[in-house]
Amino acid sequence: MKKTLALQIHDLTVAYKFKPVLWDIDLSVPTGVMMAIVGPNGAGKSTLIKSVLNIVKPVAGTVTFFGKPYHSIRSKITYVPQKSSVDWDFPTTVLDLVMMGTYGKLGWIKRPGKKERKLALQAIEKVGLTGFERQQISQLSGGQQQRVFLARALVQQADLYFMDEPFQGIDATTEKAIIKILKELIEDNKTVIAVHHDLQTIVEYFDYIAFLNIRKIAEGKVEDVFTNENLEKTYGASFNLARHGQNIMQSPV
Repeated sequence: MKKTLALQIHDLTVAYKFKPVLWDIDLSVPTGVMMAIVGPNGAGKSTLIKSVLNIVKPVAGTVTFFGKPYHSIRSKITYVPQKSSVDWDFPTTVLDLVMMGTYGKLGWIKRPGKKERKLALQAIEKVGLTGFERQQISQLSGGQQQRVFLARALVQQADLYFMDEPFQGIDATTEKAIIKILKELIEDNKTVIAVHHDLQTIVEYFDYIAFLNIRKIAEGKVEDVFTNENLEKTYGASFNLARHGQNIMQSPV
């Protein structure tokens, strides 16, 4: 029996002021993988996520999640944006922000109650922020802010997690803690798709990868497609990928 894909994209094209940002993207992401989207600045990585989630309207193309359109399955999908795109001065507490993750299932009329509060507290504990529930988000460190957004995603109990640069501007301890939680999600057959920039950690963190530079260069299992050839096609530079030490040397072409 054929396994349903977590995400399937066909012929996706996005343009800003008639300039293509993404061109004819085809992508098939299996369920239960942790996938990295990699590519140089301006490659369209963040735009890819935003376009499949209808945040940015594509010019053409079709997108399905678990074989269904976004509007019919949006409660099973969650999105963690770039930290730099969030208004951290917005007056809200850690607990209130995490509880926002329950709103999608409650609808417009119902307000979160004891059940939602319990779920939020459990998520806060899971990301290591117990004791910060009443803290204003503006008073948190960068790593703590990212943990809060992960907790908000966890409380949604989604099947597909989109994350845009989840490790940007955070400390090593927080990065390791987040990876541990994400790998636990994969063990539970959830799917994680993350824009990622650190090529040194690809093999350690991810099992699936998509190379992107306006067009899709390659996709597949890390062990199969994380190669010097695909790196060079994507970044326009010469790479020397040392498989054992996972050190990646780059030099201009």
